Amino acid sequence: MKKFFATFKFTKIQKVAIGIALFGLLGTLVYSNMKPNLPDLLKTDFTMAEYGGIELIDTKDVAKLFPLDMLDYEIADAIHAMSHQKVEADEKWSEMPLTQERVDRLIEVLKAGDFEKEPVYFGILNRWSGNDFSRVVGDHNIIWEMKNGTVGEATGILSDEEELLYIEENFDVNK
Repeated sequence: MKKFFATFKFTKIQKVAIGIALFGLLGTLVYSNMKPNLPDLLKTDFTMAEYGGIELIDTKDVAKLFPLDMLDYEIADAIHAMSHQKVEADEKWSEMPLTQERVDRLIEVLKAGDFEKEPVYFGILNRWSGNDFSRVVGDHNIIWEMKNGTVGEATGILSDEEELLYIEENFDVNK
């Protein structure tokens, strides 16, 4: 074997290039066996669709939970409670699963009524309906301020793992 390689003469540049190529090949092989599931990482909301084998069991009839004659503060309470699934906060006093069905129903309620904070609610719910939670900290805090909150201001967005743990600890899930 040594004689075989002895017939080849490599310059330093060629040796470096071969080393980089081998390193790249090794890296590619390792990554292909360890790569994350990208569709799961790209999801922005676990409960709007099934995530990692876990989905919420929503046993509530959303039409009864959110009747068309809801009051302004009830809509604020629902948005506030659902936002807890997504945000970091020192205190969380209410929990409500954040599901597409609930968001859609709250939008229907808003369309059927006349609410003082309607533009705020529509802005939040329309973003959430489109799986945009990039402003969920502000969404939580604007509702929190409207409710004269003093404890439990949102300080960040939960990681996917933290949100999954929150879901498992606070809601009925189907594994």
